[in-house]
Amino acid sequence: MDKKVDRTFAEKFLTSVDTPLEYGVYFLFHDWWAEAPDEAIEGYLEEMHKIEGVDAFVKERHFAEPLSLERLDECAPGTLGHGYRAFILENKLEENLGRNYRAMNEELTQKGALNRLPADLSYLITRGFQTHDFLHILTGYRATHMGELSLAAYYLAQLRFPYHAMRMAVTAAHYAFLEPRIITQCMDAIADGWTFGRKSKNIHFHKWEEEIDTPLLELRNRFDLNTIALAA
Repeated sequence: MDKKVDRTFAEKFLTSVDTPLEYGVYFLFHDWWAEAPDEAIEGYLEEMHKIEGVDAFVKERHFAEPLSLERLDECAPGTLGHGYRAFILENKLEENLGRNYRAMNEELTQKGALNRLPADLSYLITRGFQTHDFLHILTGYRATHMGELSLAAYYLAQLRFPYHAMRMAVTAAHYAFLEPRIITQCMDAIADGWTFGRKSKNIHFHKWEEEIDTPLLELRNRFDLNTIALAA
């Protein structure tokens, strides 16, 4: 079988490489499915099913109700919820608390943009957006360019998901062809996230919203998250 990247999609990929902050991977991810090679889609599904705990997780299709700042105000210092609240306020992400990622994904599906995106992968990306900020707190990676890159590498180490693979591809192409001065910084961030993700327990199949009153140190011990993140 002749494998190749669709050339129309390649132009969109290059747009993301040129301007990653304007045409981000979120757009690129949704662009890809229309012309994605069948074998690549099948490969991602195979990789997904190899991950311990994923089948039960995607079968349940769990989505949490949005949290409120009022509920997070009740979380004691040192808990996951207290750290999550501080992260939300520090980065001015209050609107994220009420964002309905499931509805957003369903709208794109109804428009036909995601016709070839397998249902299990569609669920994982939607749930992943809902828990993304929790993972910042658990791993220690900040909401900086390098912190987000480290977290993307962490995701890829544990999920081997197309979204995060594309993030690595866009980043590598950007520093290879446009910004060689950031190679060391980017590769340090990627290596740190990848190594951290490979060493710690998988944290993507847990209902973090139910742990907001749990001490963060207890959670980090439970999931082997005590490694100091270099790019945090």
